[in-house]
Amino acid sequence: MEGKAFVIMVLSGLCALPSCFPRQYHIIEEPKTWTEAQRYCREKFTDLATVDNQEDVAKLNEILGRHYEGSVWIGLYDDINSWRWSLEKKSYYGEGEAEFRMWASNEPDNFYNNESWAIKAQDSSRFVFVNESKTWTEAQSYCREKFTDLVSVKNQAENDEIKMKNQGHDVWIGLFRDLWKWSDGRAMSFTNWNTENNQPNGCIAESCVVTSYGKWEDWPCGQRFYFACYSGEL
Repeated sequence: MEGKAFVIMVLSGLCALPSCFPRQYHIIEEPKTWTEAQRYCREKFTDLATVDNQEDVAKLNEILGRHYEGSVWIGLYDDINSWRWSLEKKSYYGEGEAEFRMWASNEPDNFYNNESWAIKAQDSSRFVFVNESKTWTEAQSYCREKFTDLVSVKNQAENDEIKMKNQGHDVWIGLFRDLWKWSDGRAMSFTNWNTENNQPNGCIAESCVVTSYGKWEDWPCGQRFYFACYSGEL
């Protein structure tokens, strides 16, 4: 049985082009997992709801307040499998080398969402150990200025060589991932987390986002909630 759907129009600035239509939010009162909700929204509309600013928050809250005041899925999620190397030059990698990983046991665990970067510097030929304490972003900037980039570990031999050079220290390498992104592929540029409830709380099992009474919270993607879709242009 199809759930009820409600719609509200979001006017995203002025547009004179015929192809530019205002965005519409649709609240689907049918409990689904986040993945099921994403599939439904893509089949029936455009995608799960994307929220770009406080005006969008107000419009979405308005329709939720009139029809449903609980938690609903939106399109924000944590792509925990998006690890990639800082050095993006494709010609640097042989077949399968860009996907080489040497995770320790039980890693990556995404503990409290603080591990956006997996644990050197790399010149045009081999590896250089930099004996300075920096954040990952600082280390990336330093390596790009002085050498080529943070090191990409392409195979077991390189991993062994780096292990010998690091003198027993934990060191940054170039592996990192993005955190939160929208279902439609857009990067997150606006947040509305429920900070009073310590959100996002960083639990690895909670990688999808609901809006709950006007604020965002991360929940396990397999939970079933009503959900918000959008249609039209962003």
